[in-house]
Amino acid sequence: MPAFRTRVRWLSLLGVLAGVVHLLVPARLLATARWGYDRVLAVEFVPRPNATRRVRLLGLLMVAGSALVYRIADR
Repeated sequence: MPAFRTRVRWLSLLGVLAGVVHLLVPARLLATARWGYDRVLAVEFVPRPNATRRVRLLGLLMVAGSALVYRIADR
């Protein structure tokens, strides 16, 4: 079993990757959410105006937060 530090660092890298995806393809993520809501929950998903901007902001926060956790775990 890997050490706690190693697991935290790997999860941080996954967080950075997820953040980059949010930054690069927010419209695709919203379309995936729309599809998932329709298929799984059987409800209509209608993104509000500026939803792509908020998805990108979330991605930026994910990248920054994950990078910070990675640096803290590296000490």
